[in-house]
Amino acid sequence: MNYNLINTSFLVIILCMIGAPSWSASTIDIPPIQTTFLQYNEQERNLYDLLIIAPTEFHWELLSLVRHKNSIGIQTRLVDLYEVYDQMFWQGRDDAEKVKYFIKAAVENWGVHYVLLVGGRKNQGLVEKWWVPVRYSYLNRPYEAYPESKFLSDLYFADIYDENGSFSSWDDNYNGIFGEWPQNQGAVDYPNLIPDVSLGRLPCLNKYELRIVIRKIIRYETRGCAESWFKNMVVVAGDTYPGRTPYYDGEVYTQQGLDLMTGFRPIKLWASDGSFKNWIDVVFMVNKGCGFLWWSGHGNPKDWATHPPDDNTTWIYGLRLRNLPFLHNRYKLPICLTGSGCFNNMFNVSLRNKWWVYGLPTPYCISWALMVQRDGGTIATIGPTAFSYESPDITLGYGGIELLDRQFFSEYGQNHTDVLGDSWRDAITSVLRQCPIDWSDETINGSALVVKNIQQWVLFGDPSLKIGGYR
Repeated sequence: MNYNLINTSFLVIILCMIGAPSWSASTIDIPPIQTTFLQYNEQERNLYDLLIIAPTEFHWELLSLVRHKNSIGIQTRLVDLYEVYDQMFWQGRDDAEKVKYFIKAAVENWGVHYVLLVGGRKNQGLVEKWWVPVRYSYLNRPYEAYPESKFLSDLYFADIYDENGSFSSWDDNYNGIFGEWPQNQGAVDYPNLIPDVSLGRLPCLNKYELRIVIRKIIRYETRGCAESWFKNMVVVAGDTYPGRTPYYDGEVYTQQGLDLMTGFRPIKLWASDGSFKNWIDVVFMVNKGCGFLWWSGHGNPKDWATHPPDDNTTWIYGLRLRNLPFLHNRYKLPICLTGSGCFNNMFNVSLRNKWWVYGLPTPYCISWALMVQRDGGTIATIGPTAFSYESPDITLGYGGIELLDRQFFSEYGQNHTDVLGDSWRDAITSVLRQCPIDWSDETINGSALVVKNIQQWVLFGDPSLKIGGYR
């Protein structure tokens, strides 16, 4: 028996396990004969544009999306989550870090530019179980009298490299507490924060929700969006913080966003002029069709609302979970930004979890509920998973959540970045360049809030989505 041959074969198997993601039977639509990336040259490594990571349970539903993406020239690779864990057996301290290491390997060996994570909460209990893992950032800053020691951050999976080109762990002291910035102290961890991939998540609870969103994505891109409705931009705002500023901050911010969207028809629902009185006004305008929807005000996982001018005690509700069945915009689907609506993208809620829901608990947050409306809703939603923070003074232009929303519209309207995830990525990168971070800041309202706004600004949707579709 040739023992040298046996030993050589065994060595190859081990290299496949600890190396980059391999070609295997558990991935979809992949030539089965290749076994490793190590033989590829740089040109051959640019194989895929979009990486989709999902558990086995969702693969059948995702096949149509993979075929669609490949048909329009977005080379797509669907990888089983359990294959990720197998391939990263020797890397990563927990499941979330294994996923991040896999994304790093896919970037370096496949040339991946877009990453879609498919899966949210797996259960409705108090103890969280996930279809696809999440990462909590432990940046601890309260909102007024309300403490918040941790929050969800999908930016963790997109921030692959630190400033030196090494793996960005978000855990510099290796204590298992990621993004650590204790209250009244400087930062312990120093994440780079700049996204190295354009990343989105579909935080679906089940196959039914996933099928709805996939159907929307395919139709949106293949049929395109008629200018008769797509060129409408609906903004909803009022006086977010009455008495804090001499202007109605939400209305000023949304006007700035409208000014950046050259060629779009502004549709303003503002509390100050009476065009925004209640949720019916919002439903009416969305049902007529719009390419973009931006509300600037307050929120929780179930609702969005704001104040009328100079009235801190009165609330005007825009959309609430119970209003969404009245949305019948069908395939006239907007991209929705909810940045200043705290918790609108808080996708760890459940029927046994009452965090910040103010009343009856909900199985999902309002931003995801918008996406899974069968007869309308949105094609994508970008918003916060936690308390979000506006600038105390609009003239400062430093780090408020409205700056991220506004920069998104600048990327699309001024820089003509017409892929959804790229606009998200470039908005974050631009804000970081505009707002240098003082990692030693111990104050309540300093640099830590800028970092928190950026970390929690999450994209629900397909990051490779062509905004407006292929017309």
